[in-house]
Amino acid sequence: MVQTKVKVQHFVPRVYLKNFSHFNDKEYYTWVFDKEKEEIFQTNIKNIAFEKEFYNTLSEDQDIEKTLQQIETKFDPIIQKLISIKDLDKLTMDEKDIIAEFVAYQMIRTRETRNTLKDTSKQFLEKYGEQLSESLKEEVLGSMKKDSLRKMHNNIIKEVDEFKSRIKDLKWILLINKTKFPFWTSDNPVAEYNEIDLFPYGNLGLECFGFEMHFPISPKIALIICDKRRFSILPPKEIIRDYRRVVRERDLQVRYSTRFTFANENNFDFAKMMVKENPSIKDPNGERIVIR
Repeated sequence: MVQTKVKVQHFVPRVYLKNFSHFNDKEYYTWVFDKEKEEIFQTNIKNIAFEKEFYNTLSEDQDIEKTLQQIETKFDPIIQKLISIKDLDKLTMDEKDIIAEFVAYQMIRTRETRNTLKDTSKQFLEKYGEQLSESLKEEVLGSMKKDSLRKMHNNIIKEVDEFKSRIKDLKWILLINKTKFPFWTSDNPVAEYNEIDLFPYGNLGLECFGFEMHFPISPKIALIICDKRRFSILPPKEIIRDYRRVVRERDLQVRYSTRFTFANENNFDFAKMMVKENPSIKDPNGERIVIR
């Protein structure tokens, strides 16, 4: 059987985005905040978080795109179950395994990952370029080209099992939002955060002390996956009744999005305020890392 090849390839899948949408005339629609242009609009979820031939071209086997479609299909019924029961302990080990796999893929499959790869090469060249041979300079410059970045990104995605195994070993906390203020998501929904400065080393690795990943699942629940050493005493479930706790989750989505934040309702006053107070976060080409 010949499979139809896909040109429009989502880096945040529709099976996930529909949780932050409303259903109208057999289609799912969401509200979008564009932090670069500071604009708000409503659109069908099929029109967001995608690029043409992002992983695989039409001339290729499309192995990455096929793999992502498979995990999305497995993830959808499980995440709908979690939205309904709101209890991680009622999931089977196999169901948790699929969530871990989905989060691992989502962590590394976005445009943000590709931008980080490019920024890493750019900063490396700026810092060490004068010490490099001409051939090595050309190699680094070549790594910043569109097709080279795509292939490097695909190689990272193929190493998903390493990310998945580490995610499974971290502490999982389910947030239950009891306020009237919904969680938001974004074009980079697995927001990585660590308030501890581990200078001179980085602090955003899965094995770093104090590391946190914040992943909104719906307007009413979110998953925090974090370092057991620092957060061991926290319970596996947190009931949120203070809107300020929701604001923190929203902050992470806006701050670490590449460009777009998504919500099931049109109220982005907080996002607009964030951009006004900190204009640097609206630059989609801003620095992702710091090479010391």
